[in-house]
Amino acid sequence: MTNDDATRAVIDKLGDQPGETLTPERIEAIQTAMHEGLGRFINNTSYFVLGSYGEEERPRLEAVRDQLASDAAASDSDDGVDAFLMDDLLDVSEFFTSKFKLLVSYADHIVGVYEHSQGGHAREAGYIDQPTYRKRTRAFYRIYETEEEQYAAYDGMFAHYLLSMERVDRAYTWTTPEELRDCVADAYAPD
Repeated sequence: MTNDDATRAVIDKLGDQPGETLTPERIEAIQTAMHEGLGRFINNTSYFVLGSYGEEERPRLEAVRDQLASDAAASDSDDGVDAFLMDDLLDVSEFFTSKFKLLVSYADHIVGVYEHSQGGHAREAGYIDQPTYRKRTRAFYRIYETEEEQYAAYDGMFAHYLLSMERVDRAYTWTTPEELRDCVADAYAPD
């Protein structure tokens, strides 16, 4: 399958989603963005880091992104590595959900860094909880000191998602930024 064929397949898949209307103009904008920004996926191992972009949480997402890129660069592999947050590439903000769906379709690894279930990242987690994406996803979620804090941080649906990821050995817990970095390093250490 050529890059153009792969692009067309993803666009066709998006057009089949309920609520997604792909006009010729929207298809052209998506294709242009993909050709300009997604070429980086072709010869690289990619890590798409998800989570809350809140002022307190974003630095931890950036730290995970940077750690994945530097750990991979320090390995003996000849493969290129690209670790990114959604707003690091593809400026198609008017097609936000389409952009997200394209990136998870192309990313080799989907890395969820969760501290709570308030915000758009909860919807993203629901989307990637499909067999196609689940096998490429790992969830790193923060645990709190008390049961009350834990309950307040994660609503029932999100807590169940995290539990289901634990059941398939795709979830890791952390309490401090240092523990988060250690969990990520251990989870993505070369075999």
